[in-house]
Amino acid sequence: MIRTSTFSLAAALVSVLAAGPVAAAPLDIHFWHPSLGAVDEALQKQIGAFNASQSDYRVVSSGRGTYDETFNAMIAAYRAGKQPHLVTAIGQETLTLQLSGAVYPVQDLFKDAGLKLDVSRYITPVANYYTSRDGKLMSLPFSTSTPILWFNKDAFAKAGLKRAPETWEEVGEYAAKLKASGMACGYASAWQQWVHIDNFAFMHNVPVATRRNGVDGLDAEFVFNKGEVVRHLERVQAWARNGHYEYAGRLASSASNSFVSGRCGMITQSSAIFTTVRRGAKFAYGATVMPMNLGATPGPSLIGGGSLWALKGHKPAEYKGVAAFLAFLSTADVQAQWHKDTGYVPSTRDAYEKVKASGYYNEFPVQEIALQQLLRKPHKDGISVRLGSSIQYVAAIEDELENIWSGKKPAQQALDDAAKRGNEILRRFQRQNAAAK
Repeated sequence: MIRTSTFSLAAALVSVLAAGPVAAAPLDIHFWHPSLGAVDEALQKQIGAFNASQSDYRVVSSGRGTYDETFNAMIAAYRAGKQPHLVTAIGQETLTLQLSGAVYPVQDLFKDAGLKLDVSRYITPVANYYTSRDGKLMSLPFSTSTPILWFNKDAFAKAGLKRAPETWEEVGEYAAKLKASGMACGYASAWQQWVHIDNFAFMHNVPVATRRNGVDGLDAEFVFNKGEVVRHLERVQAWARNGHYEYAGRLASSASNSFVSGRCGMITQSSAIFTTVRRGAKFAYGATVMPMNLGATPGPSLIGGGSLWALKGHKPAEYKGVAAFLAFLSTADVQAQWHKDTGYVPSTRDAYEKVKASGYYNEFPVQEIALQQLLRKPHKDGISVRLGSSIQYVAAIEDELENIWSGKKPAQQALDDAAKRGNEILRRFQRQNAAAK
């Protein structure tokens, strides 16, 4: 038995040597991201294409729930020394990550890997959002979105509405007519704080916070609890009271379902629900830019969605794989396909031009709405909203917005309380990052 086993082992060894050297196994690159329904299918297609394009690296993806759940899981993993190489984080967490000391700036990552990163390719508001005050691109823009207004064309026709609303005043009028025509809900919205505070204020050139919305310093304070934002929220509160506005909860998917199911005739929601709407809606649909107050000069909206952050703590050889994957994702062809498959906007101008030249927008005009809105001439000093501890302050603000929708507090009181609670969170963040420049 022993002789037989020895002979078998020797024969196997000769066979391996005769076949030549064994190829090294690809290095695994671990990538954590939120689970976003229809978007996940498109993401897996991109990952599969990269893995098939070369044999040195293998991207291993892992969906971690919502954006907040993914972020919190990443923090816990980093503290335990088990962080992934890459994580998708929602845009509002940009400042927190920039100051964390846990990230490998993507501009440095590319340089160290010997790869070129041409930041000038990126659409200006996208690049601005993820660039540090010293001019360094910190993360790779990828799943970039912005809110737009989606509407049910069939419901509009039934209600005698012949065009999309252009102003918030018209949204209220349209919501009433849709309700009167038999719709259960005239208007709903996802991402309450992002839509009704951040984007409303940014587009109307009023501050969310001091210090240029936090861009100029950590001592910024919330000031949305005055002026135009208060009047806007008082208006939406009145719509909620008379049943023309319906609050669908904090999960963006719940608001999407209220529109796709045919329950609500209009919704303000991310451009990235394109695939969900195209596949799920049993009615003719359209989209238009975000409404503005009557007489206001339209400014660009804020971007949302996520970007890709490289985390410290891995081997140099693995970071070459991270850089190779990010370079692949940033090519014009990949960005163009990602845009078509999801509704996220292409982050680079060359990808946008490629899609436009192909005639794609003639067939799917709603896909260009977000880009047209983002590329408007910005208001003076309008770059971004860059504040720390966004998970905490957004939750506090949305607590108070729920008090508005339910009628538990007048809009002014709820916004005063939201600003107070938010400022307490900002001061904690400032103390924790006192040494940051």
